[in-house]
Amino acid sequence: MARRWVANFLLAWWNAEALGGFDIADLFAVDREVSEDMATMFTYLAREEDAVYPTDYRGEIESIIKRWRPEKV
Repeated sequence: MARRWVANFLLAWWNAEALGGFDIADLFAVDREVSEDMATMFTYLAREEDAVYPTDYRGEIESIIKRWRPEKV
């Protein structure tokens, strides 16, 4: 079940406008380890001066889109 919230998080980072945003309350739905990983990413992204996207993982992101947002493919 937590996979859906992780997918929402990653897809919001990739393109929130096209793929949907991430509801911060979804942090309550994931276990502590996953929520800490998400917090690490929030902190990392907040410290960057320019936008950072997971472009090195494009293939994996596209697989997540196919699985969780098939209507967007």
